[in-house]
Amino acid sequence: MSTAIISDTLASTIRIATPLLLMALGGLLCQRAGVFNIALEGFSLIGAFAAIAVVQFTGGNVWLGLLGAAAVGAVYSSLYALFVTRFKADHIIASIAMNTLAAGMTSYLLRSMFEVQGAYSPDNIDKLEMIQIPVLKNIPILNCLSGQSIMTYFAIAMVAVIYILLFRTKAGLNICAVGESEDAAKTAGVRPGLVRLQVILASGALCGLAGAYLSTISVSQFSEDMVQGRGFNAFTAFVFGNAHPVATALVSLLFGFADAIGIRIELIGMNIPPSIIKMFPYILAIAALAISSYTMKLKVKGVAGHKKKKEKLA
Repeated sequence: MSTAIISDTLASTIRIATPLLLMALGGLLCQRAGVFNIALEGFSLIGAFAAIAVVQFTGGNVWLGLLGAAAVGAVYSSLYALFVTRFKADHIIASIAMNTLAAGMTSYLLRSMFEVQGAYSPDNIDKLEMIQIPVLKNIPILNCLSGQSIMTYFAIAMVAVIYILLFRTKAGLNICAVGESEDAAKTAGVRPGLVRLQVILASGALCGLAGAYLSTISVSQFSEDMVQGRGFNAFTAFVFGNAHPVATALVSLLFGFADAIGIRIELIGMNIPPSIIKMFPYILAIAALAISSYTMKLKVKGVAGHKKKKEKLA
């Protein structure tokens, strides 16, 4: 395999992983605060629609589309926050409701606002230029890091920002404390409801940007159900990454690589059915969840066994 093909595949991996990483980072924050958030799919779908709507009404301004998507994603996620923090709803049921509502709402708005069905492309869209990094663009293999969208570099930066937030700041300590023990956090003067509201809003904004990336940078249009399960892959990424920003980023890249390899195989024209190729990232997601579940089971058994041993010695 030539270095050009390797570089192209790695560049595709990074592009595909960008929205997945943004969603996973949003879910990671919720997980750290004790919120079992699988509404990432719905948040992103709302963001994808909002971005295209803002682009259309502003004459093609993608920057405003991205800002609009983040804002609408945060506002939409506040409804989820209301359910789980104020009304103490079951997190899984509330998440499913938010995903279903997003699918129905975007389909309805597509018909009522733009009088189309299935998909909509804005009349004009000012595509963001890809950023060329002078040092890297001429180096084989490493040139995959050059020529990416600014959103890709933003997602990479957010990995560092969230790492510092969680492990180097008081706010991050509060988030982790709420997730570990709500009663202990209350004793320390932390308001768990407020902390969870903040992380859910941040999750909604990040997912909104992920959806905007798909609709304004990847394909320049909105189509019904265009997120296509990426939210659940993002959930798998931060669970398998043990809710750690760096590990989550690596797992997101792994999913992106699986998708990129599937696309490459399809382009080469190998005699493999397209439906099987599209299954690659989902098969990987199932494998990742199985490994994560097995690892957690071993840890629980190890802790239980250690406790029993100490009881016998006593």
